[in-house]
Parts: sequence; C-alpha cells; structure tokens
Amino acid sequence: MVSVIPEMHKETKMDLRQLEVFINLAESLNYSKTAENLHLSQPAVSRIIQRIEDEIGVTLFYRNHREVQLTKNGKLF
Repeated sequence: MVSVIPEMHKETKMDLRQLEVFINLAESLNYSKTAENLHLSQPAVSRIIQRIEDEIGVTLFYRNHREVQLTKNGKLF
C-alpha cells in the first residue's frame, strides 16, 4: 500500500499535545467538543489542526459550518 501522506521533514515541530487534539477531533468530529474536552478554546483547536495540516502538507478534515469529517489522508494519519 502506498501512503498518500508525504514524508515528514526532519524539522518537525509537531508535539504530543497537537496529536492529542487531532485524535480527539477525529473521534468527536466536533471542534467545540474537542475544545471542551481538552480545555482549549475552539479557535485554538482550529489553529492546531491548521498547523498540523500545514506541516504535513495535506488536508486532514473536511469542514463546513455544519459538520467535520476526516479526509482519506486524515484516516491514514
């Protein structure tokens, strides 16, 4: 199986907290619930997810005003 996620660069800045946010959002599919669960603001959750996506170069979530869904890359991550 070929991974569609590019290899991470050696200068990775991702930390365990960011991964915790990703995992919680992937399970809840709700930014507000993730923020509440992790004692963060909703904008902080959004920024963390955006940083992860920018760092690895792929979109992990489809999002609109009504719903959040994992992308294929998000499921592989």
